[in-house]
Amino acid sequence: MAVVTIGTQKWSDTNLSVSTFQDGTPISEISSSEQWDEYAAAGTPGWCYYNFDSGNAQTYGKLYNWYAVSSSDAICPTGFRIPTNADFATLAAHQGGSGVAGLKLKNTDNWLTLTRRNSNGTNSSGFKGNPGGYVKSSTYDFWDQGWSANFWTQTTASAEEVVSRRLYWSDDTFNALNAPKDMGLSVRLLCTGSTQQCSDGDFDITNMF
Repeated sequence: MAVVTIGTQKWSDTNLSVSTFQDGTPISEISSSEQWDEYAAAGTPGWCYYNFDSGNAQTYGKLYNWYAVSSSDAICPTGFRIPTNADFATLAAHQGGSGVAGLKLKNTDNWLTLTRRNSNGTNSSGFKGNPGGYVKSSTYDFWDQGWSANFWTQTTASAEEVVSRRLYWSDDTFNALNAPKDMGLSVRLLCTGSTQQCSDGDFDITNMF
């Protein structure tokens, strides 16, 4: 993982892939749709790989439920936090606005390419948005790897939903969408810590807990 400067902000350039909170408490790996349902019903923090396949880890990171993300930034290393919808709006504004920012935020590979459209972006922002898909609400099956990137924010929309941000294959938008809390989405980090913590370049997140 690396920190990249985009405008006035410092972002992680890959999706989060930790399996403990800051204090070392494990975040449970979920290994079936039935277990995802159980965790959602109980409000228990958890994560999984897309299709429960660890081969997706390096490119796409982990998909987290809301209960892992909403624990007072405890999922983040010191000096980092879960972005708000306003933070993502600032990111989009620096790339020309939410209607066009997706082209610059999407990675140059991993997006599905169909005969009628090349879905890859330019990654001129350095954000490296990869299409990690999501765990679908209610059915808890997997959707959209290769087609969309979906990120939690810490901005709640209602008692049941949270604002998320999505990059999509067929256009260049970076839209805000309300996501039910029982979904599984990717996580990006915003650095708000010291100059040393937020220095551009690679870092080992396991040494920051």
